[in-house]
Amino acid sequence: MNESSAVDRREPSDVADAVPRTTASYSRVRDRTDELELFISGLLAFALLAVPGYLFDAWARSSLHTEGVYFQALWFAFSIGVGMCYVLAVALIIHLAVRGYWIGLIGLKSHFPKGIDWDRLTMLGPFSRALLKQRDGGLDGTIERADRLATMLFSSTLLCVQTLAGTLVVAIVSLGVAMAIGAAFGDVDRITLAIVAVLMVCLLGLAMVPTLLEKSIARRHARGLDTARQEKRLQSVLAGLQRVPMLRLLQTMQWTLQSNLRGRSFTVIYISAVMLAMVLAALQVYGSMKFSLFNRYSVLTEEAVDHGMLGAHYESLRSAHDQLLPYPMIPADTISASRLRLFIPHRPQRDNPVARQRCAGGARNEAQGPQAATAAVNCMALLWTVQLDGGKVDLHDFVPMERRDLDMRGLVGYLPMADLKPGRHDLRLVWNADGGERGPSRRREYSIPFWYTPEP
Repeated sequence: MNESSAVDRREPSDVADAVPRTTASYSRVRDRTDELELFISGLLAFALLAVPGYLFDAWARSSLHTEGVYFQALWFAFSIGVGMCYVLAVALIIHLAVRGYWIGLIGLKSHFPKGIDWDRLTMLGPFSRALLKQRDGGLDGTIERADRLATMLFSSTLLCVQTLAGTLVVAIVSLGVAMAIGAAFGDVDRITLAIVAVLMVCLLGLAMVPTLLEKSIARRHARGLDTARQEKRLQSVLAGLQRVPMLRLLQTMQWTLQSNLRGRSFTVIYISAVMLAMVLAALQVYGSMKFSLFNRYSVLTEEAVDHGMLGAHYESLRSAHDQLLPYPMIPADTISASRLRLFIPHRPQRDNPVARQRCAGGARNEAQGPQAATAAVNCMALLWTVQLDGGKVDLHDFVPMERRDLDMRGLVGYLPMADLKPGRHDLRLVWNADGGERGPSRRREYSIPFWYTPEP
């Protein structure tokens, strides 16, 4: 009996000491978080800037071989990955700068505890000194604000990255299931897009269910009606959402920031950062296809160069910058051999929709043996028109070719040069000659001038 009473007497003391012990433990951890933040930021910031280049190379190589929903899936994964890298890298670099500023302020505080000596700032007039002194928070206030800004920036960056990563995981799972169902029914593109659209609508609807139930409960309360059933439904929905690990990770950090900052401003900035991350990938792709994003070429315009010479048409002049330009190409701008090799790349994303309309059997070549090569050549010959110095070139003499050096497949032909005079000659290629002026299946023209210099 006495032992039980002694235990009971100790319990209130233990409970009372729990909060101070927890606070003390958080304080000890908090004293080291700045070091952890600097370590993580310094380790990842500059390394992440190199990752988008590798992702771009992988996407560029893979995208040349796909079409339809497979192409869209690759693009979505690429845009999310590049966006995460750029957002995280830039934000961590800014975080390093703010933390460096914070460290500098602490150093000043240790040597100059009183902060600014306003009486010695004789360059400022008395009115300016009085106003600035009133608005200045002192070293302690500035240190606190810098520390707060760095912590919020670090947490917000991780929140954006977690959102992008969660979106990517949901998209991969959804696309995987949808593509498997589409493949089973034989129409991958349409069925996959339909299933993904339905899933997106369902997810958006599920996110709105708690808000709608809250409004329903509020309206019934105002009318004096029973709300037990609505409250039970709301609890079930919230409990189900809490079982999603990614949502539980996001909500603690998001709601902490959102509830302690201006809610609407935080939400707008948060959503804008996520959208900007995905736009950065499109900007990188656009920049890789253009000669220069910012230029002042008012004389040698893009139209002039298109009817002149493009380095992407010559294998000896191509560079990594031409990776997304799978143009018809020849070995070099000067030809000395007796035959000229012309390689015409095949792009499934662009060629297959037109081939389904024009080629026998559509865009699927199910022939075997030599007939498979013949069927491929016959189909590609319906898509392309080739002329050398105005004379038509017969594409039925070409053969299918796989080039690992270019990571492309296409048709290759060897044009005789014996009857040509030394000097300039022009190859002219037209893809989908009957296509319109707009859209992905529009008519496309390629001009490849070269100089024939026969060996003596």
